Amino acid sequence: MTHFLQRALPFVILVLTACTDAPSWQKLLAAKILDQFPSYQVAPAPNGGLTVKRPGLADSWIDVEDIARFCRRGPKDCDYAADQMLLSLRGP
Repeated sequence: MTHFLQRALPFVILVLTACTDAPSWQKLLAAKILDQFPSYQVAPAPNGGLTVKRPGLADSWIDVEDIARFCRRGPKDCDYAADQMLLSLRGP
């Protein structure tokens, strides 16, 4: 399986299993965060972003639309934006 397909598989599974709810960038990014950091809690923010509660660390806010703009440009840009988001969520 190619590197891209391995990284995209969680998103594909989420989309296929979420038949009752339309997929959204919020849901897709929340799944990516929880896949990488299972102890974090992710909740949609009223402004369309995500609030990430990290045990023992300050809460973090993710600008979903900013990452979605990169994802609309293509898989390489999307991977970069998602990786940067995950790096920003790591603890010290």
